[in-house]
Amino acid sequence: MSKPTHRNTVAAAAALAACVALAGCSGPLSAIAGPEASVGEALAAKTAALSPKVDSTISKGVLTVGIDTQDGMVPLYVGSDSGRAYGMDVDLASALADELGLKVRFVSVDDANPGLGTTCDVLMGAVDGQVGATTVVGDYAERASAFFHKGDTGVAKVDDLSSKSVGVQMGSVSQTALSKTGLMMSVKTYDNLNAAFDALESGGVDYVLCDAYSGAYLSARYEEVCLAGTLDAPKAQGIAVSSQNAELADAVKAAYDAVEKNGLMGLVRRRWVAGMDALSASSQVQDVPAGSSAAAAPTATGTATATGAATAADGGSDNANQASLAAASASHEAGSNAATV
Repeated sequence: MSKPTHRNTVAAAAALAACVALAGCSGPLSAIAGPEASVGEALAAKTAALSPKVDSTISKGVLTVGIDTQDGMVPLYVGSDSGRAYGMDVDLASALADELGLKVRFVSVDDANPGLGTTCDVLMGAVDGQVGATTVVGDYAERASAFFHKGDTGVAKVDDLSSKSVGVQMGSVSQTALSKTGLMMSVKTYDNLNAAFDALESGGVDYVLCDAYSGAYLSARYEEVCLAGTLDAPKAQGIAVSSQNAELADAVKAAYDAVEKNGLMGLVRRRWVAGMDALSASSQVQDVPAGSSAAAAPTATGTATATGAATAADGGSDNANQASLAAASASHEAGSNAATV
């Protein structure tokens, strides 16, 4: 499970920037070359050239995209202090809107009740069966806790992990998942994943366990840090559309297929997860032993055997910094999809 070098990641970002400039596809506004005055002209021309391929959206000519910002994981959703939104979800949704000939607007929603068909047209990051009366299109990401290691070892085996040290974010979903297994590892807890990955780089721990996509995003900073397999079976995440809107579901599916075929999906993955391949059953560490009721919980020093009852609540974990999507929506409304934040 090797990963691209930092140079390759930079090259991919440059290719994505060129795609924005030459083809008008979605990407960060800052990536568009040329003086600021010409950017406004380019956006105005692109907006005028939009030709909607679907009419069944809640706002005419606009694809309204729901993102659960409270539970959004970096790098699927990355909020900034200024209120601007970034991430795979933003880039992908904007690319889909381009394919559909629509502007794009982002709204913050609760994924348990996203208001499909009333508050938003589509919901990013949906797991099949999670929200009732929906059709889930595509599988652009996966949910799983994953091990990262300094050096490419491929998918780790239980023997590789046993008696090794592992860094986790205190109170994280990944810490809870690990505590429910019988893996005999020395757990070191950190306030944030950045500190855990710094420890991995310096040799302070043998592995880091965290959300797979968050880890892939952070690992781009470190030349030798690689994915070493997932602890649990990856759950595919896609784009939910109301099952009552078959026209939109079909159109989004066609747009998704186009974005995969034209290579933009691969560029987005290189930008945000250093080109990590999609996770599957073959990515999972096999034969992980089940935990026992006698397992030890993490101690106050942050180091313990990783078999035991942790008290972390789901979602209190590797989450993104929260920020309003208002600025992102405003920029899209003012221009076109090339203004993706």
